[in-house]
Amino acid sequence: MLEDIVLLETKLANPKKQVFVLKFPVGEFDMVVFDPEAGYYRIFEIKHSEEAVPQQYRHLIDEQKCAQTEHRYGPITGKFVLYRGESQVVEGIQYQNVEEYLNALTS
Repeated sequence: MLEDIVLLETKLANPKKQVFVLKFPVGEFDMVVFDPEAGYYRIFEIKHSEEAVPQQYRHLIDEQKCAQTEHRYGPITGKFVLYRGESQVVEGIQYQNVEEYLNALTS
C-alpha cells in the first residue's frame, strides 16, 4: 500500500517524468523516476521499516540490474531508500524519510 501511495503521488507531482516499477527476473526497483528530457533517472526502494539495513538496498547496488537499466534509460543520478526512519546516507545510498519525501512533493 505504501508503495502504491508513493508511486501515485510521485506521478502526480511529476507529470513530465515517467514513474514506474521496474521488474527483473529476480527482484525489482520499487520505483524508477525517469526524466526523458534530461535523459537520467533515479531508482528507489520503498520500505515500511524504521531501521536502515543493507538488505533493503541490495537491488540498488546490484551491478547487473543497474547496468541493464542504464543501457536502456541512461545514467543513474540517484539511489534512494524511502523508509520510516531518519534521513541519512548509508554506504552511498540516500535513505530518506518517506513522510518528508511525500511532503516535499507537494511543496
